[in-house]
Amino acid sequence: MAETRSTHLSKRIWNISKYVLAVLLVWFVFSKTSLTDIVDLFKRISLPWLGISFVLFFLMTMMKAVQYHLLSGRQTPYARLLSIVVIQNAITNFIATGAGIASYLTMFTVDEGVRLRRAAATFMIAKIGDLIVVWSLLLISSIFLWGEIASLGIATLVVLTVIPLSLGAFVALIILRQKFVSAIRRMAHILRLERFSFAQRGFDVLQFLAEQDGGMVLRLVQTATFCSLIYMALTLLWVFASLRAFSMIVPASVLVFVNSWIQLISWLPIQVFGGLGVAETSQVYLYALFGIPVLQMATVSIGLRVSSYLFNLVSLLYVPFQNLFRRKNLQVQSSNESSK
Repeated sequence: MAETRSTHLSKRIWNISKYVLAVLLVWFVFSKTSLTDIVDLFKRISLPWLGISFVLFFLMTMMKAVQYHLLSGRQTPYARLLSIVVIQNAITNFIATGAGIASYLTMFTVDEGVRLRRAAATFMIAKIGDLIVVWSLLLISSIFLWGEIASLGIATLVVLTVIPLSLGAFVALIILRQKFVSAIRRMAHILRLERFSFAQRGFDVLQFLAEQDGGMVLRLVQTATFCSLIYMALTLLWVFASLRAFSMIVPASVLVFVNSWIQLISWLPIQVFGGLGVAETSQVYLYALFGIPVLQMATVSIGLRVSSYLFNLVSLLYVPFQNLFRRKNLQVQSSNESSK
């Protein structure tokens, strides 16, 4: 009982810490700009580029739904799965990353009848595909920009080394199966991690993957990587269009390098409100490496945040329309069956 209370207290302290960090980082970004600069930025916004940015944003959402659709064995109709992804994105951006993932798993399992372990495994394999693509893009862009990223060189090398090791652990899971899961359980027991609920859920997913045919899992990883490649290409185009909407143009290699880092940072468990504060501070720092003024980037990062929230709100309109269309289809099917 005391251990449970201690776990809840630790979780509460961690959540409060994330919100405090977000507030401090938001304050930091605002301290680098001014209200006048922000107002001027929105006065100069390019509506055509903003429109293109929204189209690319929704195409990204559609592509992520395609990835989940293929990895889950097409068990859920694509239109419904797109609704799940739209809601997941909105919850991630307006509440927290963990809440977004929880909503995805809940809707996948409760509403669509997909087993929890399969839904979690689908999410994990999708992230493996994302990780492979982001690592490749970071490696290529780092080679081109190595002379300009001296202050971030060691961190970049560490990331470029750690990611293949993580992918190697996944391959070991596929090859060693139960032996690998047992080894992870023993390690978690030594570190006393097994008392946490997220660790237990992780064990369930690893167990599920270990029970699957290795060849099938590797084929799913290939599919996930291909989908992630398309998704990341759309993401880069979206970032380019978003920056153009705020009158910013950056070299392609810089765009790829910075976005790769932003993607990796977004996966850290310190995100609230879609990485509010964390993303903006990261953008200010990373773009400053390539000579982009802090004042300009701080102002633009606020514009990007506002547009991102706006895009998520507009995307949510898809959900009631899809539900209405779904109900009408069910009514038509019911009428047809009654008339037979």
